[in-house]
Amino acid sequence: MRSKIAKRIQGETPEEIRIFVRQYTDIVIRINLLLEKKGYTQKDLADKLGKRPSEINKWLRGPHNLTLKTLAKLEAELGEPIIYTSRPPARRERARA
Repeated sequence: MRSKIAKRIQGETPEEIRIFVRQYTDIVIRINLLLEKKGYTQKDLADKLGKRPSEINKWLRGPHNLTLKTLAKLEAELGEPIIYTSRPPARRERARA
């Protein structure tokens, strides 16, 4: 059972903050699962993206506001979707020669 203080704090937390925390947590978990699947460390990912390992750590440890551009770079490097939308991703058609 939650304490009265925890209930009060949750009740005072704006809905958009609760949504942000939930979505951010889901995204970080997904990125970590993809890193594990690829056998990458955070340092490996930093090297591949031309970033400092401390920046990758900041992305995956704190409430950093990841941009869509950053998420796209991560998705391109990791080779799988990180976030899903209600519309299926467009498929690339091979150029016909």
